[in-house]
Amino acid sequence: MDQHPDPRRLERGFASLQFVLAAALAMLMVVGLVQLVAYQYTRGAVLAALERGARAGSVAGAGATECVAVVADALASVVGGLASSVEFGCSEEGGAIVASARGSVPGWISSATDLSFSLETWAWREDP
Repeated sequence: MDQHPDPRRLERGFASLQFVLAAALAMLMVVGLVQLVAYQYTRGAVLAALERGARAGSVAGAGATECVAVVADALASVVGGLASSVEFGCSEEGGAIVASARGSVPGWISSATDLSFSLETWAWREDP
């Protein structure tokens, strides 16, 4: 019988602990990156909806009510379920239609905070 145990045998199972920790950290980073991509997509989609609404409201004979209708339709079709967490409005200010929105994208991990945004765009009104 050998009096000196094999050192590789004493470290058995340590590699699996390292793998579990590295895999958990990697998954956490992937989820965070995907959350950031979802935030940027939602922010871009809301901004595009606001710009579409401001353009629709700036046409001769149109106004803030047309802007609100177009923004609501665009948000429902592009953002989907997150549209309920977005507050938006349109107003007429100094010859321009101003469309603004505030909202947030909920965090996917319980310890993560919601990512909020506040956007505004405007379009000059056309002359009748």
